[in-house]
Amino acid sequence: MPRSLLLLTALLPLLSSCATTGNPNQGGLFGWSPAKADQRLSDREQRLDQLDRENAYLRSRSRSLEDTADARQRQLEATR
Repeated sequence: MPRSLLLLTALLPLLSSCATTGNPNQGGLFGWSPAKADQRLSDREQRLDQLDRENAYLRSRSRSLEDTADARQRQLEATR
């Protein structure tokens, strides 16, 4: 009995100090959490959606600026 209690006492800090992560590459066999992995995936998908929206806006803005530049170039050529 005292031997198992000693072993448990020695292992308890090791077990309680294990942090879980949502990244299975970092968490190892027992140190990762499927729930955290799902949350991590959801966060990354939301960030990707945000970046896609920003990219679409910037493409649209770029086309608009190019159209404006083309129109001004045509006006300049017409005045010569």
